Amino acid sequence: MQRVILHCDLNNFYATVEVLRDPGLRGKPVAVCGDPAKRHGIVLAKSEEAKKCGVKTGDVIWEAKQKCPDLIIVATNHADYSKYAKLVRDIYYRYTDKVEAYGSDECYLDVTHSLKLLKKDGVQIADELRRVVREELGLTISVGVSFTKTFAKMGSDYKKPDATTEISKANYRKIVWSMPVGNLLYVGRKSRALFEKLNIRTIGDLAAFDVEVLRTHIGITADQLITASRGEETDEVASYDDRRIVKSVGNGTTVPRDLVDYNAAHKVMYLLCEEVAWRMRKKGLKGFTVSLSIKDTELKWVGAQESIKEPTNSVRTILETAEKIFHKLWDKEPIRALRVAVSNLTTDTRVQLSLFHGGAVEDKNDKLSAVFDKVRKKYGAKAITQASLLGSEFDLEFEVVDESY
Repeated sequence: MQRVILHCDLNNFYATVEVLRDPGLRGKPVAVCGDPAKRHGIVLAKSEEAKKCGVKTGDVIWEAKQKCPDLIIVATNHADYSKYAKLVRDIYYRYTDKVEAYGSDECYLDVTHSLKLLKKDGVQIADELRRVVREELGLTISVGVSFTKTFAKMGSDYKKPDATTEISKANYRKIVWSMPVGNLLYVGRKSRALFEKLNIRTIGDLAAFDVEVLRTHIGITADQLITASRGEETDEVASYDDRRIVKSVGNGTTVPRDLVDYNAAHKVMYLLCEEVAWRMRKKGLKGFTVSLSIKDTELKWVGAQESIKEPTNSVRTILETAEKIFHKLWDKEPIRALRVAVSNLTTDTRVQLSLFHGGAVEDKNDKLSAVFDKVRKKYGAKAITQASLLGSEFDLEFEVVDESY
């Protein structure tokens, strides 16, 4: 049976919630911005009126004001955004148990097995979802309907606001393959520069490219990107039951200033790894896979992961692995945000000592971590830290913007 996957994207989510909170903002150019004192003074969301003035997500406040002098700046209210995001997801669950959040304002839905029950096709379900969300909550969504997660997301981006776009097996070559290759999910600045040299300009060019040749340039990522471009992706949408199983422990942050050198990035990575490792130890978890993601000043994410031979919840091991990934990914461009996560988890925290796999080193790291935990439990999070962080502008209490659980 051909899968039917929806990607639902709330339009101007934060800005629309602010208008619901204050109806006096309706019809006016509104931008929701972070706290400038914490280096979050950029546009996170904007109303349609602001968008028409040229205001873009990621603009710094002064830049947005230049484009739109009448722009109304509103501070973030994350509690309200979380409340509305949950209400929207509750509506989605009326149609399928396979609902996978992708950030606070986007969700994948697999409605394949709901078609017969609802006696509707994917487009009809998408249109009904748009109507129900609009009537019950006053929010609008754009929905992509397709047979893969990647194409469904590209469909929701294709036409906004409050629209449904179907990318089917009959039309994806016409719609998707003519798009610039940079429109494909996970194609960042570094990949675009390489693709330019290889004369890969559109997604169709990528789909037609030899995967073995591309693999010599970017490794196994080549398989993922070409598979996605060809519509051969088989990634599943997580079910309701999957939500209750901890799949990863992660932590990310937008930094107080752009990171332009390795030393500064190392300090932030250490703090992220410290927080992740500490939460894993509290839950009695260890993991086999470390992943690192980097966001540049164009708000584009690039990431990769690496497996380790022995499961760990040691900050030293997580950090060393994250650093290896960092050196592979970083293209020397300024960094706006970083995220570290550990996945492939196990509750078996016993150590398999091995002369070849470094088990003895991991055992030593476990003992050191236990000492750190005791000191912090008694004297607080800042009681003990790396000497290199003394006097740093980063500390263990900087704002967390993304967590896996």
